[in-house]
Amino acid sequence: MSLLTLASAFGCSSSGPEDGAEAAGVKATYSKASGKLELITYDTNKDGKVDAWSRMDGTRLVSMEIDRDFDGIVDRWEHYSAGGALEKVGFSRAKDGKADAWAFQGDDGQIARIEVSTNRDGKVNRVKFYEIGVLASVELDTNHDGRPDRRLTYGPDGVKSEKLR
Repeated sequence: MSLLTLASAFGCSSSGPEDGAEAAGVKATYSKASGKLELITYDTNKDGKVDAWSRMDGTRLVSMEIDRDFDGIVDRWEHYSAGGALEKVGFSRAKDGKADAWAFQGDDGQIARIEVSTNRDGKVNRVKFYEIGVLASVELDTNHDGRPDRRLTYGPDGVKSEKLR
């Protein structure tokens, strides 16, 4: 996503570092060393508090942190590829500002998998796989060695469990 697209989405006009790029709750921060855009903050609900932070590398969107429920705690983390595509979305199942699950979309635009750190330590130990938006299987790392050892498969005949190793 380009800066112009991002600025348009936020309802502001494009501007350069000389004027601070501040308009309607939007503020741009530029690197003092390189002059490149580093951060765009935005008050989406116009309550006077920033609730969206866009990390930038010049005109390239790198990541976003968003407080979707306006409680002062970030609850969504978006990461973008060098080409501008959304790679993954992090969220906090405990709603405490710490990402413990990450969603990935497939080529069809629907959710393809969700990786979960049930211990909230950043180590994925549960992966849910989706087909056409429907939960198809879950792989579990029950002994926490970094590799799945159990799979649950969901189908018309119910849930099947299998040991992987």
